[in-house]
Amino acid sequence: MNDLSVVVPVYNEAGAVEALIEDLGTALLPLVDELEVIVVDDASTDETPAILKRLGADRPWLRLERAENNAGHGPSIVRGLELARAEWVFQIDSDGQFVVAEFELLWTHRTDCDLVLGVRTRRRDPPHRLMLSRSVRIVTSALAGKRLGDANTPFRLLRRSAWSDLREFIGTRALAPNIFVTLGASVRGWRIVEIPVTHLPRETGTVSLRAVRLIRFSAHGLAQLVAFRYRLARAPASPARAAGDEQ
Repeated sequence: MNDLSVVVPVYNEAGAVEALIEDLGTALLPLVDELEVIVVDDASTDETPAILKRLGADRPWLRLERAENNAGHGPSIVRGLELARAEWVFQIDSDGQFVVAEFELLWTHRTDCDLVLGVRTRRRDPPHRLMLSRSVRIVTSALAGKRLGDANTPFRLLRRSAWSDLREFIGTRALAPNIFVTLGASVRGWRIVEIPVTHLPRETGTVSLRAVRLIRFSAHGLAQLVAFRYRLARAPASPARAAGDEQ
């Protein structure tokens, strides 16, 4: 229960990734017996690979995975989740918009839930991304049959057995696997807790999806999400649901 894997998707975050790795070590090492931080570099073209290589030289808990070709944020998350070895998996983005020390707020809930979501109560993002987030909240809540406050938050703690249950329904090319995990966990009876966390303005790097591209991405993601929900509806009961029925 005190082992932890951390999944960090990275693409061209030379300005933020070093501070993030340092913060992860400072905040997490005192809390766990064994730690692995899996950084999935999605074929960065800036100084990110060099920085990560330097950081990994004296941090045995840092695992570096570099993609040969740029696959996207979603596939990078899936790749990291597949590599994770601990019973608990913490996923955080590399853009510096979260306070790593607030991980402890999630960690304290691990004994009574399967998925802990760090809900961004005050999003510090551009207007078009805020509109997209509201749309995601409406769609995922409708598909789940209950309100889900921040289904796509990249500050989350997931029980490995819940991921194992959901993995077969999520393809390696999923554009927004975090939404799939949240929706799937809700539908299949895994216990979810939502914890308010701080969200900071982005200070470094660039947003990879803008305006028109974001609209196309969202349309494709919605089609994937509906197909995912259909697969869940046709699937046998999950271990979580079966355990709940026995109680």
